[in-house]
Amino acid sequence: MARPKSFRKELVELHRQLYKRNRVRINAQVLGYTAEFRAYEREYERAVRTYQRRATFDELDRELKRADLVYVGDYHTLKQAQRGFVRLLRRLPDDRPVIVALEYIQGKHQAVIERWMRGVAPDAELTDTVRGEQWALGGWPSFKQIFELARERGFSVLAIDSPGRLAARDKYAANRIARALAKQPNARVLTLIGELHISPSHLPRQVDALLTNARRSLIIYQSSHEIYWRLAERGLEQDVELVKVAEAAYCLLGTPPIVAQQSFLNWVDVEEEDDLESPEETFKEYARVIASFFDIPLGQALDEVEVTTVVNLSFLDRLRRRGDFSASDMRHIRRQILNSESYFIPRARMVYLGKLSINHAAEEATHYIRYICTGALEPSALVDAFYARCMEEAIGFLGSKLLNHRRKAPSDAALEKLKRSRDTHERALARAVLKHARLEAGDKVRGMREIYESNADAFNAITHVIGYRLGERLYYGVVSGDLSKRAIRDLFFERFEEEGNALMTFFSLVARTRNVKMPERL
Repeated sequence: MARPKSFRKELVELHRQLYKRNRVRINAQVLGYTAEFRAYEREYERAVRTYQRRATFDELDRELKRADLVYVGDYHTLKQAQRGFVRLLRRLPDDRPVIVALEYIQGKHQAVIERWMRGVAPDAELTDTVRGEQWALGGWPSFKQIFELARERGFSVLAIDSPGRLAARDKYAANRIARALAKQPNARVLTLIGELHISPSHLPRQVDALLTNARRSLIIYQSSHEIYWRLAERGLEQDVELVKVAEAAYCLLGTPPIVAQQSFLNWVDVEEEDDLESPEETFKEYARVIASFFDIPLGQALDEVEVTTVVNLSFLDRLRRRGDFSASDMRHIRRQILNSESYFIPRARMVYLGKLSINHAAEEATHYIRYICTGALEPSALVDAFYARCMEEAIGFLGSKLLNHRRKAPSDAALEKLKRSRDTHERALARAVLKHARLEAGDKVRGMREIYESNADAFNAITHVIGYRLGERLYYGVVSGDLSKRAIRDLFFERFEEEGNALMTFFSLVARTRNVKMPERL
């Protein structure tokens, strides 16, 4: 008799299937796969075909300190790629001038950057210069953090993009970098550019050819799908955040491949005005995947749900005209929209996606599956209602981690930092969640009643975070084998409206996951 597959292996197979489907969709959207492009792409693929070993961030810090030229790969539509670059900038030693070279903006707009860096030009002037340019896929919000950090630290920002073929753009960027180094020979250059460009035989070779003195280069790839699958073969894809690829070459593993793919598909959906059904199809696909993974029959349920986004807010008027949504209900829905939050509205069988992201779509798909399994009944008692909401959030977060295991719930350290926030609501939220964490640890805690009796906004925020934190532990409990997949499936059918059941279930799961090993965080 064949041994059953482990939860982890099932997840990897699930990701591979989604990756292949997404690859077909992306290929159908992208033009320009010429023989020249494919040859250029193969050079990159050869560079990231495999890796040497797992690496540490202390090791990467030492390499950053020694390097003169650092090339970082960018997946333009993926915010995590730009955030990864910001984290690298923050890790730099304060020992020499820094030039931040960005493909985000064409070299002809350098003067606008200089004015912005001096505080003379507003954001709008800078964003207007890149509107419509092909590499502005990530958008200003993703890159603003880079510009702001550069201005704060006194870094120079260099525009290195140009129109044309890939090789010609490498040559142009190399010239821009070489000229900047001629003016500041002691500077360290950190370049963020499309991942294909940082293959050693592409931009790095072009720059080396122009420099009169040899400089030490460091290449940092981000979220290579080939390396991810190699790690998955060894059961390491959820544990490893950094590997050494070759001499002076590393890869950050911050995002599963399907998340990067979905960021591009989401960008296509927004750009293609004639294609506004994709968010709904994406939601339904994730619902089918998650339900199938836990062997939960959906029947015709997906035909009965409406999925809407910020693109079409006409649903607000329809909800108002129904007559069963109060003024208070409508105010709450508007607040959710303004906060870019996603949510499921059971009475209307409607899902609102505040963001076109894999996390939001998968989490709301999980909530909808829960609704199909149990209905929308909620406990009437205050404490039961609190823990029922925590459990709903825990199950939703766990479902989203099936598709993006790199998603993280707020840690104790993050909450301690949030306690020092200038925002009164954020400080109160952090204090409440950390107070509850002491209760989960078995301490005697006074004043819990005030948490249970929080106003509607605080109640939602607190249960949200507490639920996410439990959901993360549940996920790693199943991955480690401390919990069975069947135990998670049973949660989809658990009736929390019964008195005491939500509280008992919550603390039982807290106890069962108390010793679950959580991955180290960057």
